[in-house]
Amino acid sequence: MTITAIVIVLVSALAHAGWNLFGKKVSPSGAFFWYSTLWGALLTLPVLVYYRPLLHELDSGIWCLVVATGFFQATYLSFLAAAYRHGELSVVYPLARSSPLLILLVGTLFLGTAETITAAAVAGIILIVAGCIILPMHRFRDFRLTNYRNLATLFALLAAASTAGYSLVDDNATDQMRDLLDGIALDGEVAFVFVILQAWSALIWLSLGLILQATERRLLTELVSNWRSTMAAGVLILGTYVLVVWAMAYADDVSYVVAFRQVSIPIGVALGWYFLEEPLHAPKLFGVLTILAGLLLVVLG
Repeated sequence: MTITAIVIVLVSALAHAGWNLFGKKVSPSGAFFWYSTLWGALLTLPVLVYYRPLLHELDSGIWCLVVATGFFQATYLSFLAAAYRHGELSVVYPLARSSPLLILLVGTLFLGTAETITAAAVAGIILIVAGCIILPMHRFRDFRLTNYRNLATLFALLAAASTAGYSLVDDNATDQMRDLLDGIALDGEVAFVFVILQAWSALIWLSLGLILQATERRLLTELVSNWRSTMAAGVLILGTYVLVVWAMAYADDVSYVVAFRQVSIPIGVALGWYFLEEPLHAPKLFGVLTILAGLLLVVLG
């Protein structure tokens, strides 16, 4: 990763932990993330109109990837909301953020890009995932499989699978867009336009999900008064991912960006402790230190 990518991801990590705090504190629900996605899409609509000429340059393959990334983003937000309803921010957040790393590592083997990932980076990724496995424990002697056999862990892992899905799709799609729009748009502009398209695609998928869930439709009415929180989360969600997609242009492999994004995990643990008064057990602190060591190896790698 270049210094540019590291700085971009650091800023996005802080914002990412922030909107997860909003989601957990206000209402961990699909309805909350529907409003957040709606705000993000509406507020950036003028940007999409401004860049309308670029949209005419996109081929059918890229539009198919936009549909796919919207699906993965919608399922990610839905599973994340379900995980937060059943567990703590400082436990669910690390599991949901770190697990995609293993999926992406396996994915690189099938995509033939494994040679771009150094041994130091692989060791760092393993440390990050190990730290996240330790985090949910209250005591070190509690390390056993039964502690992870719960709905919070299940939904966090499903959210993680969706994260891996949209990360691979987005890396591929923006690579194609940069090639297609070479000389027409800068890397940052490509990232911004693509993430806005992703937001509209995700909004459609989330809307389909709400149609099938009476409880979520009822929550839509209840959350109208919380428009400030949903708007703030929407701006942070979209802004955060614009930075991530932009950073992908400065890394040898998407796994580096996704790995370094895990700096948001210690931030999420700190926010959960400070704002939600979640306890800091010894394993949680040790897990955070292990994650930080892994992040250092990823940067050095």
